[in-house]
Amino acid sequence: MKKIFENVAALLKQNENLRNDDRPLIFEYWKRFDKTKLTLPAHPITNPATIIRVRAELQSEGYFLPTDPQVTAKRHKQKIKVREWLGYCSIGE
Repeated sequence: MKKIFENVAALLKQNENLRNDDRPLIFEYWKRFDKTKLTLPAHPITNPATIIRVRAELQSEGYFLPTDPQVTAKRHKQKIKVREWLGYCSIGE
């Protein structure tokens, strides 16, 4: 995570335009650090965070659940952790 933090900071320092919209920032990150050949389309695109939020909302309502049991278990553990941190349940519930 520290390396990602450093990479994003470097991009924001080098190109002030990337500070205004996450989409170009994400594409530049993928291109520079993940070595993808993707380029930002000329037409508007949906913010990746929006897509992720909608997927999470659908799954929290019971639709299109993960098919990988490890993903399900990991998300369940994270959900319990957050609920405990927020004080919604006792530890171990």
